[in-house]
Amino acid sequence: MAATDTFCNLQQETEVRWNLVETAWEYGLNAATIGVKYDEDAKLLFVDNCLRRKNITSAKDALNGYQKGRCFYCFRNIDIDTSSPDACDVDHFYPHILKPFIPYANLDGIWNLVLACRHCNRGSNGKFSRVSAVKYVQRLHKRNESLICSHHPLRETLIQQTGNNAETRSCYIRDIDMQAVSYLLHRWETEPVNPAVF
Repeated sequence: MAATDTFCNLQQETEVRWNLVETAWEYGLNAATIGVKYDEDAKLLFVDNCLRRKNITSAKDALNGYQKGRCFYCFRNIDIDTSSPDACDVDHFYPHILKPFIPYANLDGIWNLVLACRHCNRGSNGKFSRVSAVKYVQRLHKRNESLICSHHPLRETLIQQTGNNAETRSCYIRDIDMQAVSYLLHRWETEPVNPAVF
């Protein structure tokens, strides 16, 4: 990815973080206690203060920095600009189809959202509604821990959704994974296109 693309993405990520902080101030909350939700249809993150819903950012903008402009699965270069030929998708790591079977899990939570290239998400051998291979489960936990350790404004949302410490969060993801495999049976994986960067 060109340096200018990386700079543009950095500007968007900085703007996203600032929007989260400003939203917390607007609601009179500590930025660490703001609860962020995901709207799958609009592909947006939002907060709901019980009086009104406020769009705060695109999910792509918030997640891109931790994936370093690469597909979560194959490390292919991706772009968060929807007009780009390399535009990425927001993928539910554990497919949305599992919602009725695992009702306690917030599958629309930030913890379960990753950016994927179109090839991996919906290509001829794409993931679609399959469960990801175990190596990706470990990568998801590592990505979530990176967000938490960086003190990103989404940190507290991730902790609320998955647990108070790294071991609890790891167990949470492993539990969801076991249930997902029991319902969907087959795992999916793809070959990396580029070397691992996260």
